[in-house]
Amino acid sequence: MNDNQNTRILYRNAYILSIIGFIVTLGFGCAGLMIPYLLLYFNGQLTELPEELGRIEAAGEIAFETSVLVSAFMLTRAFFARYFGKLSDKLGRKPLIVLGLLIYTLLSYAYIMSRSWIDLLIIRAIQGISSAMVWPIAEAMIMDSVKWHERGKYMGMYMTSTNLSFIFGPAIGAYVYKFSVIYFGLQLPDCLFAPFYVLAIMSLLAFLMSFFTVEPLTSKERKLRSPITLQKIPREILQQISLSLKIIYIMGFANGIAVGFVFPVFNIFVIQYVTSDPVALGWLSTISGAAGILANYPAGYISDRIGRKNIVISGQLITRISTFILPFIRTFRELLIISITRSIAFNIMSPAYRALQADLVPKQLRGKVFGTVQSLFNAGSALAPLGGLVYKHLSDSQLIIFGISLPAIAIVFWISALIGIFTTILFIIFVKEPEKEIKQKISYS
Repeated sequence: MNDNQNTRILYRNAYILSIIGFIVTLGFGCAGLMIPYLLLYFNGQLTELPEELGRIEAAGEIAFETSVLVSAFMLTRAFFARYFGKLSDKLGRKPLIVLGLLIYTLLSYAYIMSRSWIDLLIIRAIQGISSAMVWPIAEAMIMDSVKWHERGKYMGMYMTSTNLSFIFGPAIGAYVYKFSVIYFGLQLPDCLFAPFYVLAIMSLLAFLMSFFTVEPLTSKERKLRSPITLQKIPREILQQISLSLKIIYIMGFANGIAVGFVFPVFNIFVIQYVTSDPVALGWLSTISGAAGILANYPAGYISDRIGRKNIVISGQLITRISTFILPFIRTFRELLIISITRSIAFNIMSPAYRALQADLVPKQLRGKVFGTVQSLFNAGSALAPLGGLVYKHLSDSQLIIFGISLPAIAIVFWISALIGIFTTILFIIFVKEPEKEIKQKISYS
């Protein structure tokens, strides 16, 4: 088989993994919408269908439980992501991805059997392990399989596919829930579990598709501990690359804290201060995701042409400023506008950010680096219960700032935004994108 044929076969990984990312994320998008309502039901605070209640003012009571679920997932993923990433450098990417998707499939059925928040806690913890096997390694596999000057484009394609799931997943989950109520007459809690059947089907399909991926690392490459290409790069450039990686590691941990503070309580904030209708929440994700996805692939493609760093900076700053503004929101229209802005900014930044990580290291070390970034991000996100505790403690309090009355839970969003702005400043000062010639040498392709 000549190099061109081998290259075409490897490019198949980018397409298959993009489809797998779409399928799995679609399933979790459907099911994840129901988790806050399940927690409210398990806590005895949801005795009627949620859409009949308008707003659920007691929703803040589950902030801590919600954040603990996120923390359990993030802790196990943080602990295993670097290990599995390094293991994939030695054993290959494909075996771990296949095994991880098998565990995903089994867990999707476990969700349906859960009857307490402790059940959900155990499932989420195990899910973190399977996630560590799949997603950091899948990203590394894509970067291994395509040319260095097309990494942004193909990472953009991969992230576009997963973000399409975020667009459609919650809306589909909301309508599966509604369908189960209207046409099957399901009541609490059975109607809340209906979207988890979609998750089970999608996870099984993704597992079967994973067998069609192709291992991008040869046995010789896996045994090569010190890539020859690094010997051809001047020491001062290697030192700058090392510094850039260290800042990206710091950024990963700090951004994890920022996301962990806000992500678990965002839907609670919406339920408590805007609307508790599951369909409205579904449409919020669908519309904002649809707007963001328009920027994803083009941003990745453009980063291949003009560079990654400035794209990462602009996306980071807009995302953090939007997070700072969130506590001021009181209507669904305002929430939709700010959510669209955050989604576009995030989708501009993400493909370039991941492609930049791949630009800094050869494929023999890429699994370790991608796994380390994910481990640090998830370790930071594991501090989510702090945000949940602060939210719960402040949920009945108000702030008066320049004569404007705001819920005190605004502090949670502001902490997140300020952490993100700080890490962006570090990125601006210390991270240097390699020149094209250096990228080509590092690519070892």
